[in-house]
Amino acid sequence: MLKQVKALPGLALLAIAMAGGAQATELALSGIVGNRAVINVDNGPPQLLAVGKSTPDGVRLLSIKDNAAVVEFEGRRQTLRLGERVVRQTGGDAGKAGVGTLDRDQARRVLARGVEITIESDALGHFLIDGEINGRGVRFLVDTGASLIAIGYSTAQSLGLDLDDGHKSRAHTAGGLVDTWRVTLKSLKIGGLRFDNIDAVVMQADMPQVLLGMNILEQMEMRRDGKLMRLRKKL
Repeated sequence: MLKQVKALPGLALLAIAMAGGAQATELALSGIVGNRAVINVDNGPPQLLAVGKSTPDGVRLLSIKDNAAVVEFEGRRQTLRLGERVVRQTGGDAGKAGVGTLDRDQARRVLARGVEITIESDALGHFLIDGEINGRGVRFLVDTGASLIAIGYSTAQSLGLDLDDGHKSRAHTAGGLVDTWRVTLKSLKIGGLRFDNIDAVVMQADMPQVLLGMNILEQMEMRRDGKLMRLRKKL
């Protein structure tokens, strides 16, 4: 049972009335990168802003303190706050010019640093979590004994995976030898985390869940706390 997923949790969304009150602008503080803030304006691309600089929309960053950013917009000061998980990144060349736009992949890497997934075990001690493969919903079983993502045959068909392009082999299972196909998944999502171009194996047999194997788990910090498992992407 998935108890809690903290993925870009509690982005500090704030509607600020524009002149005349006829329209509202939505601001989001989605990250803190060193002494700069990652700000979204009306769901636009993330913008990396240094203190004293302004976005093209006229949002000026005044200060960063205590996991919050004070901005000025249309003559009004507002405090934007991060959620429970604080996204931070230090060092690097990000934002040397004082203001810049992060592309989608850069923003994903920055924001993923603040994502923690918490899973509660079921009555059998299994850790199950809902996610996506190639944009389609699946149920994952965390399996540290699986070297790769493992997918049952009928699930692979429902996902539209092309096994003709996969490398065919055979594997020993509890039911004997079965055919397998090595494939590449375009994308895999769990919680607020996304992984691209991931190797997986499709089994000839059907499986009740997709096995979340070590090629994903080795990229995570795993912490067990009684019935809870906490996953966080490694920095």
